[in-house]
Amino acid sequence: PGASRVDRGAARMAGAYPIRSASFVSILLDAEAIRRHGLPEADYFLWNDDFEYTARLLRDGVGLYVPASRVYHLTKVFGGSDADPGPRFINEVRNKLWVFTRSDALGPLDRALYAGSTAVRWVRMLARSGDRRALAGHGRRGLAEGVRPPRPTVAVLAGTPVADDVTRVERGAGRA
Repeated sequence: PGASRVDRGAARMAGAYPIRSASFVSILLDAEAIRRHGLPEADYFLWNDDFEYTARLLRDGVGLYVPASRVYHLTKVFGGSDADPGPRFINEVRNKLWVFTRSDALGPLDRALYAGSTAVRWVRMLARSGDRRALAGHGRRGLAEGVRPPRPTVAVLAGTPVADDVTRVERGAGRA
């Protein structure tokens, strides 16, 4: 949402479309954007970490979807974004709450649009689930976990071989 007419035209001339967020599956990142905005939120791993991070980088940047690019992301089971994720729904709900309430990745309009779209998708997912009771339970747990904030990435990765590098990048971006 929100790409200007000029940006849309420039993207079209390059054979691309402007985007507001992307999947980690097939992206190229600008190192300067990483220095400016820091690293992905480690506590989000494994769900919506790419959504939050790329939305944060692209809030004041340019992102392009290039239809000619091909990536094969092999998964155990192919499904749409409203396929029942089972227990991983806990992470989906928790992390979306964090994106919508604690991240600066989205402005007010983006937040409203993405939150509305997420609510519709969750209702569809629940309606199509083979085990609605279990999925609803995962959702409740995600809601409960989402009330506490994510830990800073430097705290999550403290004591690991990359801790000093993480601290340096996060400090440079004003996030540590």
